[in-house]
Amino acid sequence: MLNRVEICGNIASGKTTLCQVLSKRKFLPIFEDFQTNPFFEDFYNDPITYSFETEITFLLQHYHQIKKNKINTPILCDYSLLLDMAYADVNLSGNRLKVFFDVVEELQHEIGLPGRIIHLVCSEEVLLQRIIDRNREAETSITIDYLKALNKAISARVKNISRQTLVTTIDSHAINFTSGIGGIGNFDFDDLTG
Repeated sequence: MLNRVEICGNIASGKTTLCQVLSKRKFLPIFEDFQTNPFFEDFYNDPITYSFETEITFLLQHYHQIKKNKINTPILCDYSLLLDMAYADVNLSGNRLKVFFDVVEELQHEIGLPGRIIHLVCSEEVLLQRIIDRNREAETSITIDYLKALNKAISARVKNISRQTLVTTIDSHAINFTSGIGGIGNFDFDDLTG
């Protein structure tokens, strides 16, 4: 049985919605609370100035949630350390990027890799429309170019980790997680725990 499944996908790809759906199965859901990151809004107002503290804080929050929920029940996170790394690939450079990955290496040494990554893919145009529809003030500055850069970084990280852990890729535009449209009802999510 898998100890941990992490959902990895771009902004508004459906990570939390899928986690909510799967929480009705064999998983203990662990949800990201982005609002507790004190740098979240500052980052979207000025990403260059506030990228390091934002990314390192999300990384540490995610690590802490995983660490404190190590139990016999498999956990399902609506976030992924892999996604934290993709954000760092896009938002950090130079020594700050190196420091970030030094911390990642230390944390992964302790908590290990997830047993499975669920990789949600979705076009940037659909993602941007979802961002507009959910109307979070902090996200109004997100551009399609930023979403493209994130999609590219996420795909590269997923390709790399697929040599070390199981990866399930789901098109979150074609499948509506809440209504069953597009086949979610036929997808055997019980396979995700074994």
